[in-house]
Amino acid sequence: MKKLLLASIVTFASFNLLANPEEITVHPLDADKDGLISIEEAKVDSTLSAVFAELDLNKDGYLSHLELEVKPEDEIN
Repeated sequence: MKKLLLASIVTFASFNLLANPEEITVHPLDADKDGLISIEEAKVDSTLSAVFAELDLNKDGYLSHLELEVKPEDEIN
């Protein structure tokens, strides 16, 4: 499960690498383009919704780009 989660995060992070730095980067799951992923938006990805609570470090009900940053697998619990 951790490898699948890591692969999903890496895939989404790669969108940022390919984007023009002058453009505002919006996560593909951010349907309302507010810069945050809500639990409702995360339900599109079953892996992300399964670990949403673990990734929501500040427990505000949203995932920010900082909470979705790629971390080495040994840092993921």
